Amino acid sequence: MSSKWAKKLSSQCDLDPATLELTLEELSESCYGDANTSKKVIEELLLKCNLSKDDLRKFISEVSRNCPMDGKKLRKEIVEAKGKKELAFEAIYKARAQIQCVRVRN
Repeated sequence: MSSKWAKKLSSQCDLDPATLELTLEELSESCYGDANTSKKVIEELLLKCNLSKDDLRKFISEVSRNCPMDGKKLRKEIVEAKGKKELAFEAIYKARAQIQCVRVRN
């Protein structure tokens, strides 16, 4: 199923399907998100925020360094970035801060 998704997205953003599948796997593991949420995050980053392959790698690397993170909160923050690349990167830190606040309260 993810290979079909990767091929379709690949044709829209000119990235190798294997790269997209790897990115999906890494994002799904980094966040407490499911594959569907991770797919939506990647689509938003590539299609609306126009991240390049290098930007996408950097983004996923930052997410990995800032885990744990809720994938759904990350997606919400990225959607609120409204296509602005720099705000999409800030979404990582906002989603991370939300997790830390929840832990402190508990």
